[in-house]
Amino acid sequence: MNIPLNIDWQQILLHLLNFVILAGGLYLLLYQPVKAFMEKRQSFYREQDAQAAKLLADAKQAAAEAQRKMKDADAAAAEKMAQMQRAADASIQQQLSEAQTQADRILADAHAAAQREHDKLLADAQKELQDLAVTATEKLVLQSDGDAFDQFLNQAERGEPHA
Repeated sequence: MNIPLNIDWQQILLHLLNFVILAGGLYLLLYQPVKAFMEKRQSFYREQDAQAAKLLADAKQAAAEAQRKMKDADAAAAEKMAQMQRAADASIQQQLSEAQTQADRILADAHAAAQREHDKLLADAQKELQDLAVTATEKLVLQSDGDAFDQFLNQAERGEPHA
């Protein structure tokens, strides 16, 4: 058989058989392990993505919870501050009223002391005036012969005003 271009069918079939064996071997040795590796890798990254999404959701939830707790803490701090302010105001009012009471008492004591001092000075002045009057009267009685005293007593017994 004379085939043009020197093509032998037996050679073609052998090359075809070698190609099929090579393709089957490469399929079994390279394609399936690479395909399995790629599937594992895809599933690993899908799991990583799912875990990251879950962690992100948990983080957002934790952030929201922390934000809520911060607002609650701020509200509690504001309430505590208001209570402390009210307590401070009450304490200030109490101290002011005590100070006012003490000032009133001190003022009353000062007025009473001033009144006592006034009364004492007035009594001392009256006593000094009496002593001066007695001394002056004694001097007049001693200087006169006693007639003036008798005249005074006589007028006093009659109820006449003295001159």
